[in-house]
Amino acid sequence: MRLSKYVFLFITLFTTGLNAQVVYDGIDEGYYAFPILPEKINYLSGTMGELRSSHFHAGLDIKTEGRTGLEVYSAAKGYISRIRIGPGGYGNCLYISHPNGTTTVYAHMDKFSPKVAEYVLQQLYDKKTHATNLFPPKGQFTFEKGDIIGLSGNTGSSTGPHLHFEIRNINHEVLDPLRIGFSQIKDNIAPTAVSIGLKAMNINARIGGEFGRFNFDLSQNGDQFYFKDTIEVTGKIGLELYGFDRLNGANNRNGIPIQSVKMNGEIIFSQSIDTIRFSEQKNIKIHTNYQAQKETYRRYNKLYIDDGNTLDFYREVKNNGFIQLKADETADIEITLTDSYANTSKVNFTLKGVAPISELKREPQTKRPYFVQDNTLVLYQPGNNEFAKVTLYAAEGSKVVDPAYKTPSENVYLVDLKSILPLKADMTNGDTLTFNFADRVPATSKHSFLADSYSLRFSKSTLFDTVYIQAEHVVEEDMEYLSVNEDVYPLKGSIYAEWQPKRQYEDIEKYHIYQINNPKYPGFLGGEYKDGKFAFSFSTFGKFTLMKDDIAPEIRLTSRKQDVLYFRISDELSGIKSFEAHISGEWLLMHYEPKRRLLWSERLDKTKPLEGEFELKVSDNAGNESIFELKLGEL
Repeated sequence: MRLSKYVFLFITLFTTGLNAQVVYDGIDEGYYAFPILPEKINYLSGTMGELRSSHFHAGLDIKTEGRTGLEVYSAAKGYISRIRIGPGGYGNCLYISHPNGTTTVYAHMDKFSPKVAEYVLQQLYDKKTHATNLFPPKGQFTFEKGDIIGLSGNTGSSTGPHLHFEIRNINHEVLDPLRIGFSQIKDNIAPTAVSIGLKAMNINARIGGEFGRFNFDLSQNGDQFYFKDTIEVTGKIGLELYGFDRLNGANNRNGIPIQSVKMNGEIIFSQSIDTIRFSEQKNIKIHTNYQAQKETYRRYNKLYIDDGNTLDFYREVKNNGFIQLKADETADIEITLTDSYANTSKVNFTLKGVAPISELKREPQTKRPYFVQDNTLVLYQPGNNEFAKVTLYAAEGSKVVDPAYKTPSENVYLVDLKSILPLKADMTNGDTLTFNFADRVPATSKHSFLADSYSLRFSKSTLFDTVYIQAEHVVEEDMEYLSVNEDVYPLKGSIYAEWQPKRQYEDIEKYHIYQINNPKYPGFLGGEYKDGKFAFSFSTFGKFTLMKDDIAPEIRLTSRKQDVLYFRISDELSGIKSFEAHISGEWLLMHYEPKRRLLWSERLDKTKPLEGEFELKVSDNAGNESIFELKLGEL
């Protein structure tokens, strides 16, 4: 990690397995005031480094009593260096720069202080936009520590009223405010461990005699968590953990920033999410087990460094955290979990190395006919016959595979996808499995794949690791779709695709690409139709189809209060793209809150009555437009 004057020094005492105090060099004790209800105990709904679906949570989410309108205070003396306005993301957001080189961030606000609000409103009118980034001159808006800078809200991508608060260093890396220390937050509760995951990291590895990934729920005794039975392992194993942390007075499940693993008393892995760089946010998909999250709805923290992971908050690591035991070798595993207030819990269990076995005495845990894990294809065939070979057929030829091991009711076959990409498998019981493997795509290099009706193009930054593409163009009676893998493999960047439909479409120019991983909620991707093909990009694997949206957005006037017009706007399929209003030919600012589908007006000159010919245009992503007209004064 890069260290600078304002980046804290991380001190660890791994001899005890605990992370000690975090010291922020250049930040004096008590430098920052708490930004919400500073004279009271406060509660959090989110903490630094929490594992979210697409990012590590930065800073704190401070509860605001379930409502908007609480006063927000400047954490320290400084000036506004940036103002961000928009319907998504941080919503209404202020950035205040301080003399010690740090910047504090206040997001999802409802209102700004009067002078700032007046400036913002003028800028929005000058730019004729409802969303913008502003950078006022240094010193134009200054605040002392504890000055009111506005009111808390629920704007942007917030899912409920709260204040999102960050402290950033001189490099705009986010620091953990709780490690600075605020008396307004109380926490004497140690983290909770729920389950450990063990993953076979290559084709020769086994857990309990099986290849795959397996979860083991933990028992609890106070702050001690354990799995009482010894787990037998073979070969290279990766360890994962699902758990959470709670703070006093709140039931929210927060993240566990500090985790370490000892094997027989020696540290083999440790992490401390002490700073977050926004450029590294997509690495959340490789820091957690993406496939396990999709299948179990739990985000397992990997306690090893996987291929493609460039995060820099790992500390003492041996063999990238992987465990590999010899036959009859026993390992006592201790995982230490520590929150930002140094509350600590431990997880203990035992692993035993065993030689590979050819026949299990129990049934396999999977119910699928096959699945792919990393570089390995796993096939299951009913029956227990040592002569039950499987024949694989690929573009480069065929291959006969023996069972890797047997269970009481099934044969299990392991196929190294680095050596063969099978299109189908003939099983000895007469079944045929079809895989549609189309290509082997290496990470960190440009790559293209061309089929009869579609092509895929990968950039150097698309993948974390090698991916084996299973793609298929399917034409059914009522629809057609392009299937590109299941959404269990993380993408770092986007894949560019070109797809030539086979069905006939009337007015095909009015169709667009939608992702239908969940058919009830198709996601608009758009795309461009040219020369008989649709060109589009996608950032998650899944299914893609063509849909036509020729229904214009709905506009409904809900009320008029004190010369402010309120509307509900909605669109059936492709979603709202833009809106614009005029009053007697003059541009009128409309604020938008997508969560509530709410649109409302604000005049630059509040003394000027809202009268005249009003027009509101709303467009969707498919190009449909609705116009609402009203002669104000006749309401």
